Amino acid sequence: MWHLSALVLLAVATGNCLGANILYIDGVASPSHFIWHRSLMYGLAAKGHNVTALSVDVEANPPPNVHFIKIEGVYEAFYEEHSDVTDFFAMGELSPFSMLSMFNEYMVTGCELALKSKGVQVLLNYPDEFKFDVIINDFLVGPCVSALAQQKFGRPPYIAATGFHGLTTTTPISGAYSYSGMIPNHEFDAPESMSYRERFMNFLYNHWEELSKTFQVYHKIDKLVRQINPDIPYVAEFEKDTRIILLNSYPVIQYSEPAMPSVISVGGMQIIKSKELPDDLKSIVENAKQGVILFSLGTNVRSDLLGKDRIIEILNAMRKFPQYQFLWKFESDSMPVEVPKNVYIRKWMPQNDLLAHPNLKLFITHSGLLSTQEAIWHGVPIIGFPVFADQHKNINYCVQMGVAKKLSISKIKSNDLVTAVQQLMTDQRYRDNMAQLSKLFRDQKEPPLERAIWWVEWVLRNPAGSTILQSNAINISWLAKYSFDVIIPLVMLAAAVLHVLVKVVSVVLCRKNPSRKAKRE
Repeated sequence: MWHLSALVLLAVATGNCLGANILYIDGVASPSHFIWHRSLMYGLAAKGHNVTALSVDVEANPPPNVHFIKIEGVYEAFYEEHSDVTDFFAMGELSPFSMLSMFNEYMVTGCELALKSKGVQVLLNYPDEFKFDVIINDFLVGPCVSALAQQKFGRPPYIAATGFHGLTTTTPISGAYSYSGMIPNHEFDAPESMSYRERFMNFLYNHWEELSKTFQVYHKIDKLVRQINPDIPYVAEFEKDTRIILLNSYPVIQYSEPAMPSVISVGGMQIIKSKELPDDLKSIVENAKQGVILFSLGTNVRSDLLGKDRIIEILNAMRKFPQYQFLWKFESDSMPVEVPKNVYIRKWMPQNDLLAHPNLKLFITHSGLLSTQEAIWHGVPIIGFPVFADQHKNINYCVQMGVAKKLSISKIKSNDLVTAVQQLMTDQRYRDNMAQLSKLFRDQKEPPLERAIWWVEWVLRNPAGSTILQSNAINISWLAKYSFDVIIPLVMLAAAVLHVLVKVVSVVLCRKNPSRKAKRE
């Protein structure tokens, strides 16, 4: 059966002789990551390339030149089978060390689950003569399936890409520094202007993240991969093949920090031209005389799991603003109390299309990366309810830029939400600041998706020469990269010199003052 599937795919892949054969691996069990990757998959296909997408998310009717192979069982294991322990509010209470360790374990478990899937076996059973011109992989799952694929298909050029924006996640594959004194770690709820204590802790978080991946996670993944291919090189070596890194970042919409030349900022790549709203929403939005407020907590933190008390507090706040129309993405049909007349409940909201509408005045969000980018792009001020991961960092930046207010969803009180809504809906400064930030975000030489496609095609045009962007830092040790092998001997030398100076001064003083010497004896 797999022979037939491979032959069919081979026929599809060779149907367009001008297009490259691209393997796109998306093993991150997160709908937001898929939304981001999908834009590049489909964008490459529209340019005539043949994209084989090995993914935990698939679509039934993809465009021409896109063929999905599902990595099944990952979502089920992470969410459905263990839904009782997937408590995002509890995750939000974890320390940065615990969060980073949890994501490390996520990488290892995700690798283990993927290697058991039939989808990965389908790919590994492709004919030996089949070739891909480039492999694109979401590197947040580590060098797992990608290492096997690189080995299987003759080590074609490798591109790392992710819907995340943390530069510290790229350090093992780009050779980048962790600028601990400048930028808080993506799991650390701290402002850009950190105190000494915060900078001290941030130093530990950043280097723990880099070292734990290098010396712990990669070793665990390597053991799993060797169960499939015992003769494969050490998996971390495949990461050194990274030609470019497509990162969901852009300096204007996040804290600025230095990046290696191989890191290409394509933040907001998922933002597409808005479409016409469905009839029900179109009628509500266009008839809201004083504006519409959108409330959505994204794809992971479901509003219907907030609990009765939080839901009542939120509805009580909404009830205080009969002049505004609220749209709430609420995933259940039942509410613990009566819904106010100015609140419209829907299980799914076309978020990008709503934010693009001129009558949408305010966005109440979990401060997820994609949602924050879309709000900035469309110029809509934000009330942020960060829960976990990078959400605190996203909203902290927006607050610093004067375009948002930050509240606690776990301890939400209606009075706090009422105050925040009142401020952002009546104080023109928030809208003016967001309009300026939106202008800066939009004022780019080319759209982010177009830039991403250009760089992928640059690698395709230069399969050998594209290694020129790689930094030698990926080939040296952690000690050497941060010059600790120089700093430590210098500190020891300084300590030794100081010790000698103290001894010399002590001897000189004793000679000048014999009574002092006698007294000491």
